[in-house]
Amino acid sequence: MNPPASSRSFWLTLLALLAIAHLTLLRAAYLRLLELGVNLTRAAWSGILLLFLAIALLCVWLIFRIAANRPNFVERAERITFGSPLWRILGGIIFPVILFLIPWLKFTYQIGQEVKQPVYDPTLLLLLYYWACLWLVLLAMTALKAAFRTTWLGGFTAALILLGLAYEIHYRYSYVSDYPFSLGWSEGSRYYYASLWFSKLVYGETFPLSTLHPTRYLLQSFPFLSPSLGIFAHRFWQFFLWIGLTAGASLALSGRVFGRGEKALRWLTAGWLFLFLLRVGVYYHLEVMVILPLWFVSAKKPWQTLLAVIVSSLWAGISRVNWFPMPAILAAAIYLLEVPFHSQTNGKTSLQSFARYLAPPALWVVVGIASALFAQWAYIPLSGNLQNAKAFTSSFTSDLLWYRLWPNATFPLGVIPAILVLSGPLLLIIFLAARQTSLHGIRWLGLTAMLIALFAGSTVVSAKIGGGGDLHNMDTYAVLVSLVALYFFSGRVEAEAGFVSRPMRPSPLIVIAVILPILTLIPMLSPYPRYNKDRNQQAHQQLVNIVNEIGRQGPVLFINERQMVALGEVNVPLVYDYEVVTLMEMAMSGNRAYLNRFYDDLQNQRFAAIISGRQNTVIKLDGVFAEENNVWNTLVSPYILCYYESNTTIEADDSRIEIYQPRTQTENCPSGE
Repeated sequence: MNPPASSRSFWLTLLALLAIAHLTLLRAAYLRLLELGVNLTRAAWSGILLLFLAIALLCVWLIFRIAANRPNFVERAERITFGSPLWRILGGIIFPVILFLIPWLKFTYQIGQEVKQPVYDPTLLLLLYYWACLWLVLLAMTALKAAFRTTWLGGFTAALILLGLAYEIHYRYSYVSDYPFSLGWSEGSRYYYASLWFSKLVYGETFPLSTLHPTRYLLQSFPFLSPSLGIFAHRFWQFFLWIGLTAGASLALSGRVFGRGEKALRWLTAGWLFLFLLRVGVYYHLEVMVILPLWFVSAKKPWQTLLAVIVSSLWAGISRVNWFPMPAILAAAIYLLEVPFHSQTNGKTSLQSFARYLAPPALWVVVGIASALFAQWAYIPLSGNLQNAKAFTSSFTSDLLWYRLWPNATFPLGVIPAILVLSGPLLLIIFLAARQTSLHGIRWLGLTAMLIALFAGSTVVSAKIGGGGDLHNMDTYAVLVSLVALYFFSGRVEAEAGFVSRPMRPSPLIVIAVILPILTLIPMLSPYPRYNKDRNQQAHQQLVNIVNEIGRQGPVLFINERQMVALGEVNVPLVYDYEVVTLMEMAMSGNRAYLNRFYDDLQNQRFAAIISGRQNTVIKLDGVFAEENNVWNTLVSPYILCYYESNTTIEADDSRIEIYQPRTQTENCPSGE
């Protein structure tokens, strides 16, 4: 009896990947040993290199046997059933052990971390760790197959998705701490902008809302209803938003495309989509515009669909410019996937029939974009930013750095290669579906046009100065390609009359798809951060005392660390203007009116003190975010340093804060014109 084609293709793919992995490890280890000058004829590493080569050759030999229709290996593997209850218990024990063992090994031996006096060469140790992880994943696959009596493909898929979920959540939670200063240059800014939604409660007076990502800060604002909550609670709430809303979007899509009889597949798909969306970096406030269309769009309920598009588009209008058309596009894609052409046109093909079929999605696109534009138009005066309305169009006046779409110092993978690799399995599913699924040409044209348009638009946004360091600006494309591909993957697409839509589930693509997230997550694993609490509290208290003292002399401008004002940690009034995120955005977009006002305030020494990071005027020729550094060090730092000088430096574990106070003498200051 021959094994199923899916089993053969699974083993062929897995063996091919194992061979490639061992040859890659062999090459990397060999080159590193040559660099170290190790005598391979005597070193223990010679045995390890031979082991890597032997495993790779064994995998290649098995591949040729299976390809030659001698599937003895596959037949024997498929006959392993682990039928005894003891196997189920053992599998249920082994998997959680592996779940903890993979990070434990990395944390215990400080793999991938900078160690002052390493016992072993860090590169060779890292290669051994990745080799161990490879076999631990295969053992995890076996454990889940034994515990739940799945297929090998099912065990492999479940193992990688469950490991990915655990490590993704661990990675996100590692940012939840009571560290008193900002984790990164803009982390504290998010809590400050969130506080503006309740500025009357927090500051005692009303201030304008943020011009950037207002809906994100709206979602983050709710902890400010309880003024006693500290920074740990705000960080935990943000963690909850990341996990909760991403999970909501993932469950909404998997629940829509899978029936009740496919519960396991529905949950596994939701888990994989959760990882995919977070690996791309789709922000949680944007998931709202994914969830609403998935819940409420229905060709059978046109008014409900229209309302869902309008509400989602209003949210989009005060979120991000590139998301303005997204709710309508999602609704249109669902329509094209679920509604056959001839069901709406009585089998006729004419200009009138095309117009009739495309009328609903066309209406949604027009109404959706109009709703988004209306929301932004209304938000500008309602938010209190009418005098700074130009800030809402900063994206259109910023420089575009096209080189960041390809491998570079800021993002070594490059935006385009990275997103094509990550979404590659989804694109291949769509490609295979185009060859095997009967859809009218107008449906394929619509889906393809939307995917190309969003991919092109996302690359433009990624090229904007300030971006290109990761994939989060590819969010609209990532959401649409996952929706379209998972419709075909599940077989949920409605084919034309007389044809049947079958699920597109090629084993090789499933294997590759579930491997990709874990490949990025394992290198990112790190222990939960341990801070020097006493040192940081002393630094925090020192800053509080100095600010409160200087605050008696006049306004204190927090360019950085403004969350300290929002959380009531310092007893000074809020100076609304010139927070680091907005100041940087205005500098990158060349908002001269905003910058000149900033220069005038510096020249007049309006502030008794300025709290910021260390300022300098170094211009980089290349390197990570070189252009952003140069914009700041050309349009911001020279003006601060000319009119103010650092009198105090406060250092904590991950922070260096400067307190700038007015200079008594200024000369040769740059012109603001």
